Amino acid sequence: MLIIIYLKFFNDTSSKVIYEYYQLQSILAFMIFYITVNLFSNTAKYLYSKKNHIEKDKKNNVHFGIENIANFTIGIGILVTFLSVFGVNPYEIITSLTIVAAAIAILTKEFIIDFLSGIYLSFSNTFEINDYVKIDNQKGKIVEISMLKVKILNDDDDSVSIPNSKVHLQEIINYTKRDVRLMNVDFQISLVYLNSIEQLEKEIILSLRSFNEYIEPKSYNLKVIEMKKDYLELKFQYTLNLVDMDLQRKIRKKTIREVFNFISSQKEHTKANHVDGPEQ
Repeated sequence: MLIIIYLKFFNDTSSKVIYEYYQLQSILAFMIFYITVNLFSNTAKYLYSKKNHIEKDKKNNVHFGIENIANFTIGIGILVTFLSVFGVNPYEIITSLTIVAAAIAILTKEFIIDFLSGIYLSFSNTFEINDYVKIDNQKGKIVEISMLKVKILNDDDDSVSIPNSKVHLQEIINYTKRDVRLMNVDFQISLVYLNSIEQLEKEIILSLRSFNEYIEPKSYNLKVIEMKKDYLELKFQYTLNLVDMDLQRKIRKKTIREVFNFISSQKEHTKANHVDGPEQ
């Protein structure tokens, strides 16, 4: 950056060349602007991390918020530089083409709303990176808050991107704000395949024996949420000994698979009884 400033302002030969070719003036001005924005951005992130004792390679909402503001500022700089290279004064365009500017604002209103919503989410305490949340019908861990979208990693390890404006308008359930160790697995099961809730609970608990060291022994609980005509809505709960999002996903997957295996075995048992019945 110091070399660029020297060539632009303090070296007579380069200053004359730059003065004669206004394109070079615009490009050099943008380079100085770009470096300055990045310098302020990195300094702000460093000071914030140092103040809050955040590890060097870790990011949270504020880091993403600072990066989004920096990227947006640089984007404006690129647009102004592009116009200047072609000899167009951006200030004259803004003042003389108010109607066009208004039309552009209307056409890009979704972009603007997403950006502003992203800035709000970045600096709010609604959720943070690695929080486990439910947004609309999507459940998962927050992995990124970008300039336009929030990315979550769901229980199937799928990366789901949701526009910031939609996130801002939706009801958000942040499971991490409660006791993060308390886990819930919701599912439905047909009454045809369920002879005993106690037996199902026992089967699920046995399937999780490889995780016993991570789960509080007396925290298992299979609750009936609602009883319908043909099926039950159930919630299986357990409490972890430690906070580990990857471990939570593994146990959740294991639980869901065990419920599926239980239903499959009950189906086979029902079919076998149905086949054997007429022969008796």
